[in-house]
Amino acid sequence: MLSSLLRTIEQGFGPLLSSAGDIAFLLGLLMLVYVILAPSIRILVEMQAANIGIEREWIMHCMSCRRMTVVAGSECEHCGHNLGIPWAVRLRQFFSRGGEPRWLEVTRWIYTSLGVIAFTLITVVALGVSGAWNPQSHIEKLFVGLSLLTWAGLGWLLGRVFGIGTGGPISRVRDTVFSLALAALLLTTTTLASAARPVEEAVVAQVRVDGQVAQLGSRATALVGYQLGLEYLHVEHAFAGFRHATPLAIIGTRRLELPLGERQSDVVDFLWKHSVALTERGLAVRKRTDQFMVAESGIYEIVLRGDKLSIRRFASPS
Repeated sequence: MLSSLLRTIEQGFGPLLSSAGDIAFLLGLLMLVYVILAPSIRILVEMQAANIGIEREWIMHCMSCRRMTVVAGSECEHCGHNLGIPWAVRLRQFFSRGGEPRWLEVTRWIYTSLGVIAFTLITVVALGVSGAWNPQSHIEKLFVGLSLLTWAGLGWLLGRVFGIGTGGPISRVRDTVFSLALAALLLTTTTLASAARPVEEAVVAQVRVDGQVAQLGSRATALVGYQLGLEYLHVEHAFAGFRHATPLAIIGTRRLELPLGERQSDVVDFLWKHSVALTERGLAVRKRTDQFMVAESGIYEIVLRGDKLSIRRFASPS
């Protein structure tokens, strides 16, 4: 239903969605590049500064001697007078990066680099597996672009939440709340992008029907009441919204197995062998058989469209 609604919206807005999709997709890519490159460049600059001895320090005017002093403790480095720094300011100074020891600085560089690498790998894998790198429609491109923008913003906020020296406890709590909001928005945009993606169609096999006989390649089976059964393995995870169907065989008075690749066959065997355990863990694995009426002789195609299997008449008998 959602897919049909999105297709209707796309047909109604047409060129406007095309431009909006291009802009959103480009902005999403640019934001991703920024989130990946900005911390990397910052680390390189800080490493170069550290190599030539440049350090960040907190400074202030001493109220006693009126000279500029580095805030390394509670007393002025020139006259020894107590600087009278409030505890809230001391807490902020403690969580800042100014004057941090060398070992902590190096640890922060390594920690940040690992975070950037992990974020980059997750992004590349997600784009490749989902096919979002190559949107198939204007409205899908729009939602993919919004997802990229949201994902980039989420990565930036998580970097502030879990980073070393990126802020105090109050700012981390604030960024955590914003991260949760962006995570919910990301889930929404990715769901809409997935629903907007045109469902690919694949012809699994062709079956020749002649009266009450169905022929699959060189094998044949008699039909009962012009009904052709189609057996398939149905895998579903209700919470994740995942559904997949693998056609296994056509059913008449005999069962004729459909051709499967070696890897696909191994996956089917594994899923069915462990179906009870997988179902207990939320992944429902079932074998089902649907009946189709093939009263007219001819060539029929077994079609897999998304997670739906169907049979359609391809040609009349020659």
